Amino acid sequence: MLRERERNRALTQSVLDRQKIAVVGPFPPIRSGIAKHTEAVARAFEAREDIEVRRWGFSKQYPAVLYPGGSERDIVKGAQTSGVAESLSGPNPLTWRRTAREIQLWNPSTLIMPAWTFAVAPALGWIARQVSASSSKVCMIVHNAYDHESHRLKDRLTSWQLSAADRFVTHNIALAKELETRFPEKPAKVFPHPTFDDVPVATGQLARRSKLELLFFGLVRPYKGLDILLDAMSLVTRDDVSLTIAGEFWQHQEETQARIDRLGPDHSVELLARYVGDDEMAELFDRADAVVLPYRSVSGSGVVSLAFHYQKPIIASDLPGFAEILRASGAGWLFKTGDAADLAATIDRLGRDDLAGASEAAGRSARELTWSKFVSMILCDDENAGAKI
Repeated sequence: MLRERERNRALTQSVLDRQKIAVVGPFPPIRSGIAKHTEAVARAFEAREDIEVRRWGFSKQYPAVLYPGGSERDIVKGAQTSGVAESLSGPNPLTWRRTAREIQLWNPSTLIMPAWTFAVAPALGWIARQVSASSSKVCMIVHNAYDHESHRLKDRLTSWQLSAADRFVTHNIALAKELETRFPEKPAKVFPHPTFDDVPVATGQLARRSKLELLFFGLVRPYKGLDILLDAMSLVTRDDVSLTIAGEFWQHQEETQARIDRLGPDHSVELLARYVGDDEMAELFDRADAVVLPYRSVSGSGVVSLAFHYQKPIIASDLPGFAEILRASGAGWLFKTGDAADLAATIDRLGRDDLAGASEAAGRSARELTWSKFVSMILCDDENAGAKI
């Protein structure tokens, strides 16, 4: 009986000693890479016995004028992720107050939130300030320090959110240095984007069309450089290349289709101009020999993580956000940003041995870049997992 009471006291003390972590941000079924990322972070915290986690999510992120695509929510997945309080609406300040109050009453030691766009920066920045005033520390996972289509008002809103943080975590050194320059009093640590590990296994149902299968994947926006890739396709000299473009367009879909039509029947380009669910995504990555990221600007991309998971090499513009990870991993090739001719030459040079070696490197990176290591660095209990810039 005495031993039983001692065990119960030890268990009670263990529960009391658990660190409270609040995670605020988009979660599935919100359709975005940031939602997948926030979900993965929360799950990695929940896997630890020394952490108690609560999640607060968005029922709606943006007013319709800022989201010209389809629904923000994945209608296939349907209901919200279990354990998420969808108390927050970006356009509705009343929900900011309610969410902040709920977090304050729970009194976490740390509030974790993403920073990626001006559109939700007022909501997240306000919540961060209210919770911080109650002695909780605020750690922001910064995906973008500026909006990709930069504007003075957008930049001011983003900076307002970032200024409410106590510290930052990023996925590349260049972004961490930028944050250190703008906010020298706030430490920033770096850990490469962890590999998504909860995506479907492909069945291999898609037939190959060419010796070299290329994939451009994700929401199509001007900064992602799809036009550069299509220009490169017109310059490629080899005749054994097929390209699949898979993603929802917010603008320029008709212009993109016209570019494809001008390439003519000698160029195999498939356009899937819509949101692609996880099961179909798995098949597209499985068929691809390489994933192409011809971005004009970037501070990080979840597509790299997906490519690593499916052990696919990457062809990317030589922006710092891509150059760091590809040079360190050997999992792909860089071309001069904005240079369609250099991209075409890169595609022309690719052989089976090159692809096989880069695929192995992608697989190694996938095994090394885990979410458990990432959250250990966020908690600062694994100093070797990341480094202050």
